[in-house]
Order: sequence, then C-alpha cells, then structure tokens
Amino acid sequence: MALILTLFFTTFILEDVALASALALISQGKIHFVEGFLACSLGIAIGDIGLYFLGRFAHKNSYFKQKIDSPQFKDFFIKLSNNKKMDMAIIISRAIPGTRLPTYLAAGVMKYSIHRFFILTVLSVSAWVFASLYFGQAFFSLFKGQWIWALLFFLVILSVLKKILILANDRWKLKATLQAWRKWLHFEFWPAWFFYLPIIPYYVFLSIRYRSLLIPFYANPNVKHGGLIGESKWAFLKFLDSASPATLSATFLNHGLASSEVRAQLNANKICFPMVAKPDVGQRGFAVRILKNEAELFSYLDLSESDVIAQQKSKYTSEAGVFYLRYPSQKQGQIFSITDKKFPFVIGDGQTRLGDLILQDSRARIIAGTYFSRHQDSLDTVIAKDEKYFLSECGNHCQGAIFLNGAHLATTELLSAIEKIAQKIPDFYFGRIDIRYKDENSLKKGLHFEIIEVNGAGSEATHIWDAKTNLIEAYRVLFAQWEHLFAIGAELKKTGKSRKPECLEFILDCIKVYFRKGPLTTSS
Repeated sequence: MALILTLFFTTFILEDVALASALALISQGKIHFVEGFLACSLGIAIGDIGLYFLGRFAHKNSYFKQKIDSPQFKDFFIKLSNNKKMDMAIIISRAIPGTRLPTYLAAGVMKYSIHRFFILTVLSVSAWVFASLYFGQAFFSLFKGQWIWALLFFLVILSVLKKILILANDRWKLKATLQAWRKWLHFEFWPAWFFYLPIIPYYVFLSIRYRSLLIPFYANPNVKHGGLIGESKWAFLKFLDSASPATLSATFLNHGLASSEVRAQLNANKICFPMVAKPDVGQRGFAVRILKNEAELFSYLDLSESDVIAQQKSKYTSEAGVFYLRYPSQKQGQIFSITDKKFPFVIGDGQTRLGDLILQDSRARIIAGTYFSRHQDSLDTVIAKDEKYFLSECGNHCQGAIFLNGAHLATTELLSAIEKIAQKIPDFYFGRIDIRYKDENSLKKGLHFEIIEVNGAGSEATHIWDAKTNLIEAYRVLFAQWEHLFAIGAELKKTGKSRKPECLEFILDCIKVYFRKGPLTTSS
C-alpha cells in the first residue's frame, strides 16, 4: 500500500518519474499492473482537475485575475473559444509538454463544462498511462532485470516521444527543425559553447602568463565582475550626459513597481511610445522588446521576472556596435572593432505565406526557429506583393540580425565622439557601445547617433560574425581581444582600484543568466 501511495503522490510532482517508477515496480513484481495503473491515473487526473478549478476561481484572486486579463492569455482564450477546439486541446495537451497548464487553466477560466472536462480528462489520462505502462514493459523486458538502465531508457524514450508529438502538432516547428542542420555549415550559427571551446586553453595560457585566473575581473573597476556577466546596464547608462543629443531618455523600473509609479517615471523622463524595454541584466538580446502602447508595456512588466530598463526608441534605423578599449596608462583609447548591423527582411509576392518566405531565404531558413517563434501569429499570413516584412528589429546576432564588418566606419572624428562618452563613465576601459545612427557619412563625422546601451568586459568584437569572415580570422580577433582584456586588467590590478573578484557570485550569475527561460526569451 505504501508503494501505491508513493506513486500516487509522486504524480503531483513529476508524472514521468511516477510512470517510470511504476514500471520498475511492476517489472520487479512488487505491485500489480492494475495497481500501478490506478495509482498513476488517479493522481494525474486529480492534478489536472485541480488546474481546472484553479482557473475556475482565478477571478476571485487579484494576482490571477491580472494574469488572465493580460493580452497573452486573452489571445489564447480566443483560440479555444468553442467547445470543439477545447475538446481537442484537452485531449492533445495530455501528451504535449507545455500545453497542459494553460489549456486546463483556460478551461476553468472560460467555465467550460465540468462534466465534459472530467470525462475527457479521465479518458485521456487513462489512455496515456495505460499506453506508457503497457508498452514500457516491453522496454523493461529487453534489459532482463537491469531495471535502473531500463528506467533511464524509458525516460529518454518518453522525452523523445513528447518531442515528436510537439513537432507533429506544429508544422512550422517541424519545418524549422528539419532546417536546423544547416547551422553546422556556418560557424556564425554554431552554439556558443562549441564555438568558444578554443578560447578556454588560450584563457588558461593568459592566466599563467599574468599569474592569475581572475585578471579579466579587474577591468572596468566600478562594474560587477568587470562587466564579464551579470552586470547592470543601468550601471553604465546612468552616467551618460542627459543633455547630449546622443543620450536617449531612459529610466530604471524596479521589479513589481505599481502601474501608477511606472507611468510617473516615464512621464518624468519624457519617455513616450514607441519605447524599448529590456532586462537590466541582459545577455545576447534576451527579452529586448519594442513596445507600442501601455497594454504591451504592462504585459511585458507582468511577464518580466527582473528589474527593467525603459528607454525611448531611437529615431534612427541603422545600428552599429563600436568596440572601445583604453589602457589605464593612456589618455585616449582606440576603436578595436565596429560591427555594422542590418535587420533581415523578406519581400512578399502576394501569394506566399510568411513562414514559407522565411524558408525560401537561404540565410533566414538557417535560424527559422528564431523567426518562427517571434512571428508565430503571422506565419500563415500571405505577405502583399513587394511588401518588405522585417524579421527582426533587435540588433543582436543570435536573435537574427545580420552582422557586417564596419571597419570602414572608423575615423578619428568618430573615435573622438566615442572617447567623450567613455570618459563620462567612471573607470571604463573595455567594452562595446551600441548605437543607432542616421547614415554612414554622419557617423564617420561622429554626428547624429544615439546610444542604445554600453556593455562591459563580456563584450566581443561582433564583426567576426560577418559571413565573409573565415574561422581562422575570427579566432585571431578573439585571441587579440582577450589579450587586451588581460593586459588592461593587469594594469588596473596594480593600481588597486578594482573590487576583489567574487568567484562564487560570478558562477551563480553565469547559471542565472545562461539558463534563464520564459515567455520573454525571444526579442523583437
């Protein structure tokens, strides 16, 4: 009885583990098939019905009421507005990860028939559990008593099966997955962990040379970890000259700030729509959004799990990343690299759907998954003939922007303008200043540009992602970049200005930044 109750309660935590455990116990003869089936089915069904009632009474709780009244949930409710769609959603969501919670909550919120919900849930749960246990026994028999290996194998198979079901339920995700292999043909699309592998031995070499693993942490003394990761964007922006035409109006919004206070801060800083919202601690374009009205703003803040920077959207459409560095012993720095950023688009023909236009573009199809996620509500829309449809407005490579080598933009006038900005930020020696600019001629003269953000020691010379750059040249630039960072950090360490590196905090920040997920992952 104790084993059956354990299985029952485990379903409320991790149902896959409960199913796998039931299989192991059945295969060892410790419980009967029927007992395992009933324990898992009953536990999972009760959990699902609980989600329904949570949605049913959500309007009585101010927190949940705010959630379900958001545009994101309302759009979801509209899609499930009739009984036939809801019937199918309840059945299908049982096997497709990530769909059950919103579907069952929506059923409760919309006051879908409790009798109908109960019947469909019990039937779909019973079918899922029976199939898992019945066919799972075949896997266990293959391992001849090695139930631990059988258990692991079953969990892997279950995970793969759910992935297949997700793809089968979303044809655009399936098409994007079928194109994913192309990433390996172009190093600019390689996973970051794979591309940066050669940097690890070079970092060790530089650490031995400079007699410390932590030298890069000493760059940019006034910023957390020198700006390697986890630093505040506001820590840079707050020092910019508010009277300068290059400075965009911006404000720092604490997480959970009341709507009245948000409005007051925006008004005080003369920020109007459209505006840009981004997490104060960002990384690789995470959650950067262009917001066109109050509804979008408060929906964004509601979904956000961190402090946010609201910034006036630049009036300029061209973007560049200017990589600046200066040694503490020097009065003037240098422009190490300039990346000219272009925003990808497709052109309609009046017949082809947006999703297919993306797949027809030789570059866009490589990262079709990113574009599909961003434009998921428009993929079946036919784009008008000769209409230019932009796929990204965020100047970040992993979010879909096209990066080009902008070395031709570097001039003494531009360096002078960048130097004035860098000198405004206390002890800023190494980083990238991202800007929007009017046109190339103006930028070369150091005129008509606006600062989007400033990045610290974790910056990179992003012009290496130009498709014309070969792999050897890309690594040559990165090695030179890290050489400069170590040399600057070593100089600053001698001055005693820099804060002492906090290694444990740095590791925790890395985990927090690189593994965060959520509805705001994709940028605009």
